[in-house]
Amino acid sequence: MADIVAFPTPASDGGRAGMSRADGPAALERPHGVPDAVWRAVESVRDMPRLDGVRYREIPVSSSLADFGIGVELSCEAGPDPAQDAASGWIMTLYSARPRSDWRSRWRCVAFARLPLDGGANDCLTPAMYWDDMMDTLGAADPDDVKGTVTVARNTSFGEAPDEPHVGCEMRVSWTPTETPGGVDAGGQVMAWARFLRASLRDDERETLG
Repeated sequence: MADIVAFPTPASDGGRAGMSRADGPAALERPHGVPDAVWRAVESVRDMPRLDGVRYREIPVSSSLADFGIGVELSCEAGPDPAQDAASGWIMTLYSARPRSDWRSRWRCVAFARLPLDGGANDCLTPAMYWDDMMDTLGAADPDDVKGTVTVARNTSFGEAPDEPHVGCEMRVSWTPTETPGGVDAGGQVMAWARFLRASLRDDERETLG
């Protein structure tokens, strides 16, 4: 595995990884050999605000992807209706010791989302609508650097008591994050992806992305 720095997990966070104690984020110990740029990215994830209704958990990043990586799994509460499907996904911020021509940078973000859809939303416009919403959420990312796919699937079960048909959407996306003199704001990338996932469950918030 690539070098991963775990989120602090205070006992008072209710099981939500990465949450801070009331007196501030827990201190992180910097592992040997972690570049300054990577450590600043780790700190930006530690210090980022958390969105209500979103759960965060650190996940490993394979060393086959990059020299260093920060992986975060996200899940969004479905809301008061227990029958409503939740949205989930993950995002990894990758760092290569040498600049990569395919990234045009040392940095690359890769992300995955699994989103619920209403049965009537399964039409040819759905992939484009979700892609546009995602691009609005990413904001500063160069559109030419954003690559990915949107898959809409409808599952129908058969048997004595078949379930209602289930329609879902899966997105696989990668982009090169903006790098400033202060480095890459990996926390901002996680925040953007979390906001996109949460907005897929909230029509009022989704409208603000357009």
